[in-house]
Amino acid sequence: MTLTTQDNFATQLAEFDKIQSICKNLMQTPHYRKLGEEGIHVIMARAKALGIHPFEALNGGFHCIQGKVGMSTEMMAALIRQRGHSITKDGKSTSECVILHGKRKDNGDVWTCSFSKEDAIAAGLWGSPTWKKYPQIMLYNRCMSMLFRQLFPDLSLGTGYVEDELKEITKTGDYAKSEELKVEPAEVIEAPKPAVISSEQREELMDVLENTSDEYRDSVYAALKKFNPPIHSLIDLPIILYYRVRDAAIKNQIKPETDIQKDLQEQEFYEER
Repeated sequence: MTLTTQDNFATQLAEFDKIQSICKNLMQTPHYRKLGEEGIHVIMARAKALGIHPFEALNGGFHCIQGKVGMSTEMMAALIRQRGHSITKDGKSTSECVILHGKRKDNGDVWTCSFSKEDAIAAGLWGSPTWKKYPQIMLYNRCMSMLFRQLFPDLSLGTGYVEDELKEITKTGDYAKSEELKVEPAEVIEAPKPAVISSEQREELMDVLENTSDEYRDSVYAALKKFNPPIHSLIDLPIILYYRVRDAAIKNQIKPETDIQKDLQEQEFYEER
């Protein structure tokens, strides 16, 4: 097993700095300025992890709301078919109910999802202007994102939500807490602090790092302390760094002893043959 050294982790952070530089340049363009520097960064990071061209992601393929990244249903369908999987619309679908069937190429797994007018009413969605104008499109979007998350999670890596779902999450989930904070006019002038990871994300990251070597963990914390301002604790880790640190740590997890023994037994078996 090969462990990532501090030098390798420094290289990964150098990529982060490169993306940060690109973000600053894109912020000079009105179109990308609407996404904000943080939005541009997290979208580019997710696109890189999924093997998607960054400008395909930035130009409508992905969206970012309060640090949470989602993607359009067009991008979802493109990824599914690009990987050789399939998705079909049931002939029984109507303007009040959309039914989709998905099938994986690699293992043959199949899944069916539906989203109806009744589902939209129960979720408090049906009365909104967009749902009144485009009911079938909105039903399709919700059905598609459900199927995408359930059958193709390896193609989303946590981004399998459409834009209106993310807006709903920010109003009802953990992100809603930030909207309740009232800021005095005099404080608005101050430079905003970068959004940091949630307590759930911090716990997940700690669990992942716990299963890496001491050398690797030391290299991670040493690298974070080199930022300006220094990051001394995961509590202060910006959301734009979360996915890069987490994904790198997952790749460097140490195999449990039972897995190592299994690998050795398999190796001995083939050598005997």
